[in-house]
Formats: sequence, C-alpha cells, structure tokens
Amino acid sequence: MSGLQKHMPDKREGINVASVLTDRGLTIGMPDAPPIVDNIDLDLRPGCITCLVGESGSGKSITALSLMRLLPPGIRFQADMLALDGEDLRELDDERMNVIRGDRMAMVFQEPMTALNPVMTVGEQITEALRVHKGMDQTSADIAALEMFRQVQIPAPDTRLKAYPHQLSGGMRQRVMIAIALVCRPAVLIADEPTTALDVTIQSQILRLIDALRVELRMAVLLITHNLSLVAEIADDVVVMYAGRIVERAPRDALFGNPKHPYTLALFAAMPRADGRGRPLATIGGQVPSHGEMPPGCRFAARCPFAEARCVETYPILREIRQDHWVSCWRVPLEDHVS
Repeated sequence: MSGLQKHMPDKREGINVASVLTDRGLTIGMPDAPPIVDNIDLDLRPGCITCLVGESGSGKSITALSLMRLLPPGIRFQADMLALDGEDLRELDDERMNVIRGDRMAMVFQEPMTALNPVMTVGEQITEALRVHKGMDQTSADIAALEMFRQVQIPAPDTRLKAYPHQLSGGMRQRVMIAIALVCRPAVLIADEPTTALDVTIQSQILRLIDALRVELRMAVLLITHNLSLVAEIADDVVVMYAGRIVERAPRDALFGNPKHPYTLALFAAMPRADGRGRPLATIGGQVPSHGEMPPGCRFAARCPFAEARCVETYPILREIRQDHWVSCWRVPLEDHVS
C-alpha cells in the first residue's frame, strides 16, 4: 500500500445533484509519501462562484490541476468521487478528457507564457478550440475569436489575433488565456489567479465579464485568489485551505460575518484596511509546513495563538457547526455544532 493510499478517507456521500462538478475525498501525492493535498471535498454549483483561498503552499493550484486531470508526471490523485454532470472523471482516458477540457471545463492558468503555445499565433490557438470543440469552420471561428478578444478588452483585436505570445505583454497574454477559456462557454471555469498580471481597471472588466457569463450560462466558477476584498465582492461560497487541507468552508456572508478558524481570522487580520493608513500590516508568524513534515495534529497549531495540547496531538475533523458552515478546529464551541 502506498503512502497516498494509507491516507485515503473512507467512502463519502455521493454526487451532490445541485452541483455541476463534485469531488469527494480528493487526495494528491506521490507514492510512499505523505499527501500534498488531503481529503478535499468540493461542490461547484451552476451559476455560482466558489473562491479557494489560502497562503502560497496551501495546495490550491494543484487541487485545481487535479480537477482538470492535469497533474505533473509522478504525482497521483485518488478520490471517492470526481464527477462532472454525473460523469465520473477518475478513469477517463486522455482522449475523452481532451474532449471535455476546453469545452465543458476550462482553466485559466497562473502563468500564461508557459500555457500558450509559442509557435502558434494567439488567433490560431483560440480558433483551434472553436473548430475542435464546436465544429466551426475557419471563417466562423475567426469571427467568434475576434468578438471574444473584444469582450476581454484586447486593444486592436484584429491585429492581436495575428501575434505570437512573445509579442504580447504579460497582461495581454493573460487576457488571451481568459479569452481561450471562455470562448467555448464552458459549464465549469477554473481560474487560478486570473487577473494577477492586469491593472486594476482591466481586473474589474475581466471579473465583470466572468460574472456576467456565469449568470448567462449558469457557469460554475472556481476562483483561486489571495485577494480577500475580491472574495467579499464576488464569491458565493468560500473554501479556506491550509497545508493541503480545508480548514473552513461556508457561504460568503457566513464566513465574513462570523469566521471561526484561527487561520481564517489571521487572514482577515492581514487584510489592508482603509482606516489603517500608515500602520504596519498584520502578519502571520511562521510558515506553512512542507508536505513531507506535516505534524500529526492541526497543521496550523505551530502558528496558532490559541493552540492547546490536543491541537498538537490530534487533527480535528472538518465539522458542520451550522447550516453549510464547516470548520476544522477543536476550539469551536460545542453549542455551535449541528445536531
């Protein structure tokens, strides 16, 4: 039995019929090693934006890659359930996954220069998606690509379609990646820091576009971000990850109105505030443990000002403390627990 298999959870509940993409017990790692990501449950609902937040090294990006079946060689994933509209994605071959990727599921990657093909024009890359997945002829694909470039605010779009990735700025390449992801109007969009390279004005335009399309298409969106101000504005549901595990999960208003986990509280405390001008930002002492040196108890215990002996010794399970609000912390009052 591999190290990954040893950490696999028991069977969990089945597909959530209200979700377009459901995973249960997602665990990612290398053979004979502790998991990088451990026992993750996600439900991406049609027309809703789920924000995945946490420090760098928490496992957010690799979780997103696993949902797309795009993990690097040597890294494996296991799950009790990984389903798109009821279709089990776990055992699909590459040919079938290639049909799904870019059509029913799409991803905006964090590094567009490595995601775009350097020997094809960006116009060829976006029209290829339309011809392969939507069966368009070249003329129709060119028209649709031009309109998509306009929607993501690419200047002189007819000229930019003929450019190669290296001829575009980082922000322009990011907008091209977003255009490619959205052009086939997917049921699920996974966006890994999609506006990092863009200025504030363009960020707002892109997010409004994503927001409009998720309403129009009832598109489920998984948005990975460090920007809690953005989360407060755009999220329906929020999932907080730390060191490869979910520590808190709740609807946006519940999480922002009554956060429970000490890590979530620390993230909120570190947010820049309008009334804090001239004051130093709060920081979280210490660092995220490496996946090869995970403690047996709560993974945040070494950095937590409220840690007790049991926190160090035993990991607290993720519990539903009230309707749809889940927390992994020994300090949650018993009276808050759902009966």
